[in-house]
Amino acid sequence: MRTSGKTVRLSAGVAATTIAAVLLLYGSFQRGATAQASPVPELISALPAGAPTLVYVDFAAVRSSSFYQHRPDKTPIAVPNQDYADFVSSTGFDFEKDLDRVVIASWPASGKEPRKNVAIAEGRFDRAKIRDYATRKGKLDHQQGRDVFLFPTGDPMGFVSVTFLDEHRIALVAGPSIALLFTGHSDDPSVDPARERAARLDGAAAFLITHVPPIPDNPGAGAATPAAQFLGMARSVQWITLAVRPEGDDLRLSLEGECDNSTDALQIKSALELLRMLGRAGLDSPKTQQSMDPAALATLQTLLTNADVTQAAERVRILVELTPDIFKLSEKRKPQ
Repeated sequence: MRTSGKTVRLSAGVAATTIAAVLLLYGSFQRGATAQASPVPELISALPAGAPTLVYVDFAAVRSSSFYQHRPDKTPIAVPNQDYADFVSSTGFDFEKDLDRVVIASWPASGKEPRKNVAIAEGRFDRAKIRDYATRKGKLDHQQGRDVFLFPTGDPMGFVSVTFLDEHRIALVAGPSIALLFTGHSDDPSVDPARERAARLDGAAAFLITHVPPIPDNPGAGAATPAAQFLGMARSVQWITLAVRPEGDDLRLSLEGECDNSTDALQIKSALELLRMLGRAGLDSPKTQQSMDPAALATLQTLLTNADVTQAAERVRILVELTPDIFKLSEKRKPQ
């Protein structure tokens, strides 16, 4: 079995699917009519608890949105990856049609412990074709009473392990073992900080929740310098949450930083307001208006104008409502 980077792997196919999924979500800043996200906690409960980073995308909700149904550009999203193209041709799987939901849990490397990643994809899979493909491109192992396909990755993890949880769910675990998939489960969100935050995101079609790693001190910066003050505020941010939710004909984007105290949260809010004011002034300058593409300029002006910066206790939030007009601006940027 070849293990070079040119080896066509199921893992590469699913990785490309995840990348393409992000592109689909980005391209689907949609007019969200009746789209409703599926219950997030149910899918997250299939993951081991305690991950400092969670990513969730509900593609079924994206596809049911009015923007996706009536989007100006209905051409398929192309993924420039030969491994994924081979995966599609061999299995018939098309992420734009067959992938419904993806959830990812990630742990960074710590000391001698390598990074850990677990992903679960839910949708419509031809199990027989995927098994045939996996048998050709990887090797079959048996773990936890399950068939597990191991695919070489060429990185320090060595392999990615792939197994079917049922007819509609596939799990991917970094490394040669799926043991992580069955450890540390809990139905209580309060004992899992990231999952507890996910429970607040009712109706989100996608979100990213991550714990901010400690920011080291800078011995060369004096305590009163702007750089030191900025680092002090940034060091206060413990969690970051990005969420996307359809709201009527618009799309609501929410970026929230959770600080360890309300004083720093208020200072961050003030700093963001100052940055917005400076940004709007820069966009209004004659030099900027002459040098920038008019549509790009109008898009940035709209985003800065519509952004709402709020603070409540330890949380600072930037909220942006994207209206259908944003797509008209984008269309103007396309070459005629």
